Formats: sequence, structure tokens, C-alpha cells
Amino acid sequence: MTDDKAAAYGSYSDLVFGLLELLGISYRPALADLPDQKGWRIDASADYGPLNTFARGKIDLWKIRRNWEDILRVVASIYTGTVRAYDVVTILQRDGHPTALGEAIASYGRIFKTLHILQFIDVDETYRRDIKDIRNLQENRHSLARKICHGKKGGTLPPL
Repeated sequence: MTDDKAAAYGSYSDLVFGLLELLGISYRPALADLPDQKGWRIDASADYGPLNTFARGKIDLWKIRRNWEDILRVVASIYTGTVRAYDVVTILQRDGHPTALGEAIASYGRIFKTLHILQFIDVDETYRRDIKDIRNLQENRHSLARKICHGKKGGTLPPL
């Protein structure tokens, strides 16, 4: 993956974390490429010991503060159903690059994404087990939907 694509994907993921946290939705995705995940810190001078390499990103709180009123308007619009979350994400990501407001929400989301990663790698396996249970539930729902929709035909269409 090129640096531009990785940055755009990272911003997209961070934007989703931010929006869902602002909407009060618990978001616990299974993370691909866990060793390559980047952690974020608020205080650049803080010493996190062995986690210093992980926490190499710096969160810009000023960016969040400067856009806070607009962030709340966007979240209220999603919450009230005035606009779909999918459309908001599309609007905040122009050609794969976040707008200023999108970057502010992504910065907010990086806080919670970092906390999610830290809980995931923690010694206590309860958090990981919960994520696995959610993932299994989703896969079972998809499996059931395929059986209902395609009638055990493997998803192939009948010949014409």
C-alpha cells in the first residue's frame, strides 16, 4: 500500500471511530495488520516507555476545538436522520483525502482508536473475546442471509 493510500485509509478509519464515538456507539472492529497500527498521543513529550514507538502520532487538539461546533452539527444531523452517516463520510473525504472538518473528526477518532488498540493488546483477553464473539455473530448472520437469499445454491445464478 502506498503512503498516500495508507494515509487516506487511516484517516477514513479514524473518521469512522470519531463519528461513532460522538454518536455514542461502541465500535470494536477486528483490526488488520495490528503490528503496523499507529497509536496517537496528545502530549508529544510524554514518555510511554516500550509504547513510544507505537504512540508515534500527535493529536492536534486545537484542530478539534476549532471545528467543535461544526462537528456537533454534523453529529446532530446524523442523529436526527437529516443526513445519512454514509453521505457524511463521503462528503468529509474528498477524493480519499479528508476535508478540514473531516480531519478534525478523524483527530478526535484517533484518541478512541488508540484506546481500542491498547485494550485489544492488553493482557486481559476479555476484550478480544468480546470482539471475536461480535465477529462470529456477524458472520453467522451473513451465512444465514446467504442461505435464505440463494437457497444453498452457493450464490450462483440459475442458467438462462
